[in-house]
Formats: sequence, structure tokens, C-alpha cells
Amino acid sequence: MLSRARTGLWAVVGATVALVGLAVPATADGTDAETTDVVDGTTTSLTSEDGLVVSPDGGVFIRDEWTAPPEPGPDTEDATLAPRTARTLAAEATSPTDAFTLHSRPGATRSIFLDFDGGTLLSTNSWLKNGLSSTTFRGWSTDSSTAFSDAERATVIAIWSRVAEDFAPFDVDVTTQEPAAGGLWRSSTSDTRYGTRVAFSSGTTVQSALCRSTCGGVAWIGTFDSILTAETRSPAWVFPGSLSNSAKYMAEAASHEAGHTLGLGHDGTTTSSYYGGGNLWGPLMGSPYRSGVTQWSRGDYLNAGNHEDDLAIAVSNGAPLRADDAGNSAATAVALDTLPNRTGTISTRTDEDWLTVSACSGTVTLRADPAATGANLDVGIEVRTPTGALLASAAPATTRTTSGVTGLGAAVSLPLTGGPFHLVVKGVGSGSGGTSGWSSGGYDDYGSLGTYRVSVAGCSGSSAVTPADEPLTEEPPADEPRTEEPTTEEPPVVVPTVTRPGAPAAPRVARGPRGGRLTIVAAWRPPTRTGGAAINGYAVVAQRISWSGRVLATRSTRALSASTRRVSMPLPRGRWVVRVKARNRVGWSRLSARSYVVRPR
Repeated sequence: MLSRARTGLWAVVGATVALVGLAVPATADGTDAETTDVVDGTTTSLTSEDGLVVSPDGGVFIRDEWTAPPEPGPDTEDATLAPRTARTLAAEATSPTDAFTLHSRPGATRSIFLDFDGGTLLSTNSWLKNGLSSTTFRGWSTDSSTAFSDAERATVIAIWSRVAEDFAPFDVDVTTQEPAAGGLWRSSTSDTRYGTRVAFSSGTTVQSALCRSTCGGVAWIGTFDSILTAETRSPAWVFPGSLSNSAKYMAEAASHEAGHTLGLGHDGTTTSSYYGGGNLWGPLMGSPYRSGVTQWSRGDYLNAGNHEDDLAIAVSNGAPLRADDAGNSAATAVALDTLPNRTGTISTRTDEDWLTVSACSGTVTLRADPAATGANLDVGIEVRTPTGALLASAAPATTRTTSGVTGLGAAVSLPLTGGPFHLVVKGVGSGSGGTSGWSSGGYDDYGSLGTYRVSVAGCSGSSAVTPADEPLTEEPPADEPRTEEPTTEEPPVVVPTVTRPGAPAAPRVARGPRGGRLTIVAAWRPPTRTGGAAINGYAVVAQRISWSGRVLATRSTRALSASTRRVSMPLPRGRWVVRVKARNRVGWSRLSARSYVVRPR
């Protein structure tokens, strides 16, 4: 519910409205539109961009009239598009009961509130001056029930995780829990607690009123840090019905609309208002529904029509960058243990996190992976001596395959003795070695920002002995690494821990043979990480899904032998996806990413 109202305008930086390459359509009498800030009297003429509307009360908003994306298919499933290395993902580690209490940065004074349950606008809300006739609005739902099912809650969690990753470089709390009254609008220059609301509204009532049902979202331009009296220029809208109720699509629309409130214009081309991106990469302020990696941009891609610096504009309009996790040199490096859960954030293209490990022995493996669903960060790593000399580095080329995006993580194995040594984590481009990939449909390091998680095996004195695919627990596992008592003759010996294995890659699936009972066939490969013990079994889980991606039914096999790589499963008619998990003597891995959709035959 919008308990406080806001009557602000687009963001003003000095005396200039922060709209680069945007345009207001002609007014009703055919003259060029000119807007005046009713707060300080600033007058700004804007150049033309599709969808911009001047409100009768002086504000500017934009209708995002995207072409409705197709129904999510095998290549747009959330599980496939996420960089599914075997690691703990925030969305997977969160219980459905927590769906509406999520915070990406608790305590941050700036907020982006993802509002899913509908509410009531104030009678002075500016949307009521632009076609909306009712102060009440519906929230998001995939059915007629007013209660959120576990499947809907899982979608909320996935959306939150993706939007939180998009805004990870900023000191902004992306939350599904409504901030306290007054927390979403700025009352004065001394008010540091403000932000924006993004409302997800199913049905066509709001959408039809604001854009004749032709848009996927609507947002005011630059209102994030405007000095206002209440939350009347709010919310920014996302219309899930035009987005196939897909978590990926809805998350990208939410970040896009929140970007408009921060003063960002569209990333298009010289011939189109929206750039849809390619198979691998697309810009958040375009329409990158089919792209595997989506990032903020400054228009460096081929034939870009807008070269505004998304990050700089967002910072200038109220979204400060977060504090750095670690120094960027040997002199300012921090111990790996100081990063909570061995997780950090790359917040600028020049940011390097120097992390120290010590007491290394034998062949040491150091790894860093993106730590979020829908990762923006492409990780590059270096291993350096105590004085900073380079020993090894890794930044594999990033590609899009039928099983997802590969190459976002990086690992190095090399012999090390003693220490301290430094593991350097940074964001890189999609080309081999971290170079720019613009020429091949990829990206450079500008928007390669976000959260990462580190694992190190072979060095003691560091909590990095836990592989990156394992969830963290408050208490150490029973088989925690042990260190023998040192003697005067021999150094300490580190006994490697054994953990649950990593998840296998998404299985391959096919329809069963013609005739007889309806079946599917699933085949898979062993996981790349065994957890330090032999794989002793597998289990296969089939999930029947709706066109919107909702899980309707589940079928599982019994535990299969370690030598099994292929099974035939009898299943009813419908759309099914398959996931596999592996087991060693410690326990089961997480489920793999989803397979393609398959229909039994």
C-alpha cells in the first residue's frame, strides 16, 4: 500500500535533467514539448524518444512498448540462463516462506521495493491524472487465488535475486519487504532515506489505462532522488501478462523500469529505440529477453544509438556505489576470511579485490564464480606472490550453449608452498583472457559487475577450503579439515575435507520410442566436482511445467547406481523438464539445471 505520496519530477543534476538522448513527443497543439520542474522552476527541452509522455502535472514518464516476448522455451528457462556452475545460489538457498522479507543490503538508506501484492494509491497520485481511474491495483498472480503458492513465491525469489544482482554495485537495498513510511520518497536535501517502488500488476486494468495494453512497463523518469512531498509519482509498473510470467523477463523489466527512475534512457540502435541484444549479451535498458547475460551499458555495442554512461548517471541520481570489499594491491589486500561467506562484490570496471591465503602446500586450486542467479559478473582471477608478482591467471572465453552460459567463472591450479599469496578477483570481458568480445556478440568489462564467491583448496588458515557449490552452515561439518600437530621436523599437514559433490550439468533428454507406454529418455555426465569422494549414485527428477514455467507435478526415480548414465522414465502427457543429482559418501548434490522441455512419446 502506498501510505505516503510523492509529487516529484525527473532527476535534476545541477540545472540539467538527466535524460540523455530521450525525447518528449509533441504536445496536443503540435508544438515541441517543454517541461518545467515545479519544484525549482528548471525548464528543460528534451529530444525525441518513443514512448515519452508529459503528464498534465508536469512530470515525464515513459511507456515501454516492447514487442511481447515469446513464451519461455528451453533456451529462456531461468535455470538455463543462469550461470549454473555447481555453487550455492541465493534464489535456491531461500525458503518460500522468506519470499516477502528479502533484502540484498539490509541497512542501506536507498531502496528498490519489489511490490507483488497490490495495494492502494493516494487520491493525489499522478497516475490518476494519466488514465488510471481506480486507486486500488491488483498485484501479481498466476491464478485467481489471493494467496501466493510456493511456486509463485519461488518466482518472487528468483526475480528478487536477479534484480539484486543488477543493482549489486550500488549501495541500494533491493527488497521484497516494504520500507517504513517515507522510505520511498525524498522529503528534503538532508533526507538520505529514499528510493523507488516497482509494482507487478497482473490483469489488464492498469496496463490498459496507462498504455492501452501495449506495453510491458511504465515508469516516471528520474524520480528516484527528487525532492518531493509524498509518494505520488509512484510506482514504476511491470505487467507480467505481457512478459509470459517469466521470472527472467519480469526481473529484467523491473531493473529496466527502476533504471528509468534513476534517469536512464533506452539502449537502442541507430534504427530502433530498443536493442534486443544477441544470444549471449544484451543491455538492461534495451529489451534483452533472449540474451544470456544482461548488463548496464554505455553504448559500446555495434550501431548503438545511445552512449550514455548508465552507471555514472545512476550514481548522480541517488544510487551511490557500495564500499569496496578489499584493496586493489598487495599492500591493501585483505584475508579471505574477512569476506562474509567468502563472497564479495565487484562494483566498478577498475575494481580488483585482492584476497590473501596462506600456509599453502602442494597443488593448490583457486576458483571464483558469480554468486547470483542471472549473473552480470564475468570473473577473471590472478594468483600473485606476497609482493604482487603474477604467478598465474584465468579468464576463459564466455559462450552461450544449449545448457546455458559457460565461462563466467575462472579457476587456476598450481603448486604453492607457504605464503601469503594473493588471489585477485575482477570483472572482465567475454573474450578469451577477459578481453572485449564486442566483435563476436559479447561484451567488455564495463558492465561486468556483481557478486562472486571464492573457493580455495590446498591452503590452510583460510576458510576457502569449502568448495563453492556447498551451502554455508553456522556450525562446521563433522569432517571439517584437520591439521596435525606440528613438530620441529615437519610442517603442518592439511587433510582435505570431503563434501557433497557438485551438481551435474543439465541432462540431455529425448522422447521415448514410438509405441507402448509414454516415456522420455534422459542422459547425463558425472559432475565435474566430486567433493573429494567417489560418486556412488544418482537420482533423476522430472517436473511437469506449465507454459508459464510453473511446476505442476514431479516424478522421481529411486537411487541409481554410480555407473548409470541413462534412464527411461514413464510419464503422463505434458511438458516435462528433467534434473539430476549426484551422491557421494557425504550426501546428495543440489539438483542440476533443467533440461530442455520434452514431451513423452
